[in-house]
Amino acid sequence: YNSNISLEKLVVEQLISGPNSKEVYPTINPETKVNNVTVKDGTCYVNLNENFLTQTYNVTSEVTIYSIVNSLVELANINKVQISINGETDGTYRETIPFSTVFERNLEVIS
Repeated sequence: YNSNISLEKLVVEQLISGPNSKEVYPTINPETKVNNVTVKDGTCYVNLNENFLTQTYNVTSEVTIYSIVNSLVELANINKVQISINGETDGTYRETIPFSTVFERNLEVIS
């Protein structure tokens, strides 16, 4: 862990790099790049590139989104997460989840 990188960005980058096991799939396209991650008033703003929109594994939209959200809200200073693509929040993820949403923890997607 390099102290020059925020813990929030490290969490997202680790999710993108995926698990160390060949028996489970990553929840996020490994080609995704983190443009930036900022935190303000308990909300973490995660700005990803367009590769995030392409899912390479059979993972539901909710699992992808909440893998990020649920991981980040485990940090003491974060209560909510907003995800954007290249700074834009006017699109949707896989035509089902609007990026304009400010997400909160959702434990229903965990099995």
